Amino acid sequence: MSDTFQVTPWPLEAIPDVIQQLNATFKSGKTLSTEWRKQQLRNVWKMVNENEDAFREALTKDIGKPLVQTQVLELTLIKDCLDNLDKWLEKESVAVPSPFENWSPTIHRRPKGACLIIGAWNYPITLTLLPFIGLVASGNTGIIKPSELAPHTATLLATLFPKYLDTTCFAIVNGDKTVVQALLEQPFGHVVYTGSAGVGREIMRAAAQHLTPVTLELGGQNAVVVTADAKIELTATRIAWSKFAIAGQTCFAPNHVIVHEKVYDAFVDELKKTYQSYYQGKPEWKSVGKIVNNAHWERIMSLLSSSKGQIILGGKGNKDERFIEPTVVIDIDENDSTVETEIFGPILPVIKYSTIGDVERLLQKLSPDALALYVFTENLEEANKIISLSSTGTASINDCMAQIAPTSLPFGGVGKSGFGSYRGRASIETFSHKQSITTVPTVPEFEALMGWRYPYAESMETVKIVKANLEVPL
Repeated sequence: MSDTFQVTPWPLEAIPDVIQQLNATFKSGKTLSTEWRKQQLRNVWKMVNENEDAFREALTKDIGKPLVQTQVLELTLIKDCLDNLDKWLEKESVAVPSPFENWSPTIHRRPKGACLIIGAWNYPITLTLLPFIGLVASGNTGIIKPSELAPHTATLLATLFPKYLDTTCFAIVNGDKTVVQALLEQPFGHVVYTGSAGVGREIMRAAAQHLTPVTLELGGQNAVVVTADAKIELTATRIAWSKFAIAGQTCFAPNHVIVHEKVYDAFVDELKKTYQSYYQGKPEWKSVGKIVNNAHWERIMSLLSSSKGQIILGGKGNKDERFIEPTVVIDIDENDSTVETEIFGPILPVIKYSTIGDVERLLQKLSPDALALYVFTENLEEANKIISLSSTGTASINDCMAQIAPTSLPFGGVGKSGFGSYRGRASIETFSHKQSITTVPTVPEFEALMGWRYPYAESMETVKIVKANLEVPL
């Protein structure tokens, strides 16, 4: 059990030496070759592919993740990056006003150096290796610090990494908060962190000492809006899947559902049918997943016991198994304990609304700066109207968590749910510095055109000439 098994931490005194090695390798130019990067990416794929059974076992021990969810949400990686890397790394020409068109202005994507990825326990493979793919593809060296709350997976990654990847360029550093603090005492080219807003603030404070750029992937009270025009049976099926996958421990899973009063009862009825179809009346951790540790189990059960709503499905928990039944709570208001914070567990509160004004107010109050917003409706104009009512990092219409499926879409938060993004080309943008370069002609004819800038040409007449030639009329 994750509450008893722990990772073997790195000795703190060894951390500066590791980073020194990574910086030395980076300065040597070893990571600059695109083909070298591709080979390292293929090695990442081989590591996952050749050890799938071991990863499944580790994930089961850590959070009891069901097999299909493990395969779809954890072990499908990398191909998009390999297929498109050459194109993503090409220098980019830009349009400029006519006086500068001969300067060959281009943008080049350069690696940032030794970078740091601080992973999360709920997706301990995806949320470490997906940003790592961008780190490698961009030509950086770097460190992954897996979450100590998923110790079996973290230990497996530490064991496998040296067998597949260049250890002069990449390292796994395990440990708890003290290890993270020791890492952040060192300068990095970029830091990516996935987790809570509270820790995110600590990461930013530490990174600020070295002016290190940071990408934060945080959580959010993600709302689902079900309008009167939604296909209710399909809606209930898709919402229930996304909410209860890995026991609700997904940062972009629904937190609560806001349902139009005309379809509220029908939606609740369909949830009951879906629940029976999913679990045959008896949900077990093997089909749902476990809560990561006892502290989180107690927190979630406390939210449920404090609710003034009616529990119509689930509601029971087994602390010894770290299991909480998928639970649906109805007849609640906007001040209920289940909607005042991010649940991050298998509890689905259902709220009723009457008007679009209600939706706007509820989104502003319950889901400020959420990581995701979901709208179920057959009226796309209405869906886009609802999406425009609040600020969210991502959104999806007529499904939940679907925005992570297209690998070319960047994924990231806004405001309190974080900033920056990765996945696909966005990973290259995150882990690369956009270097602007001009190549200015040296022929005499061009130099004659540049004579206005030298001290001997200082006069109001020159000012008038420059203004006439460089100022672009609107």
